[in-house]
Amino acid sequence: MTNRHTVTASLAAATVLLLTGCASEAGNAAPASPAPPASTGLPFGAPPVPAPLDPAPLKKAPCDAMTADQVASLGAPLKTARSKPADPTGPACSWIFDYEDIVSAVSGAVFTGDPTHGGISGLYGQKQFNGLTRFEPFSANGYPGVIYDVGTNSLRGSCALAVGLRDDLTYTISVALDGLKHPFAEGCELGKKVAGYVVQYLQKGGR
Repeated sequence: MTNRHTVTASLAAATVLLLTGCASEAGNAAPASPAPPASTGLPFGAPPVPAPLDPAPLKKAPCDAMTADQVASLGAPLKTARSKPADPTGPACSWIFDYEDIVSAVSGAVFTGDPTHGGISGLYGQKQFNGLTRFEPFSANGYPGVIYDVGTNSLRGSCALAVGLRDDLTYTISVALDGLKHPFAEGCELGKKVAGYVVQYLQKGGR
């Protein structure tokens, strides 16, 4: 009886060890599943802003977003800046270049006139539903932006852009240059520089 019980106990212990070893090997053999890509949490896959920017300085003095030297760096000296705090789209400024054609200008506005526009994600939504004929993401000092167009016959030298100040708020930029684009760079490249200046201005708290 004693020998029989000893043999039975030994077999049981061996079986437990064997099963434990198999489980361990199986655990080592099964690679961990890769983590799913992180979601931005914004509608239509739009990129989030790295940190919200307070638009208050632009609402108070829209034309302070760029200095005369910064405007000149875009291609021609500043002739005049027209502040439009009550613009329908939101507080805006038009910077008119001192150039012979007297029509080249760039305008920027805090897009507060339509609280339902949805920030940058609103443009991503329009792209998804084929509401835009041009859609080119870009970044201004780490802040997400989009070059966009809703038409098919845009004027030469013109460009529309938006850069996110918050996930639900954009600063929109409209570029209108002379048809030959001289002495300016390409209109959208000029607009991206403006977006960078605006973001820098707000990052410094409007100083």
